[in-house]
Amino acid sequence: MKNKLLFLLLFSITTFCFSQKVTLSGSVKDSLQNPLSYANVIAKPKDVSKNLQFAITDNEGYYKLLLEKGDS
Repeated sequence: MKNKLLFLLLFSITTFCFSQKVTLSGSVKDSLQNPLSYANVIAKPKDVSKNLQFAITDNEGYYKLLLEKGDS
């Protein structure tokens, strides 16, 4: 029982350490520097088997994407 618990604990720690996240945030503006509301921002991963990540800008043109480190 102790061995199984120790294995589970070590597995959880290594999974947590290797799944690092990166936050990408910014704003989208047009050529006149006006914020674009409800624009799509897409992050394409290097590995084509993974899904696209996307965000939609708010009323002031700001967005925030939560990505895995080294994916995009």
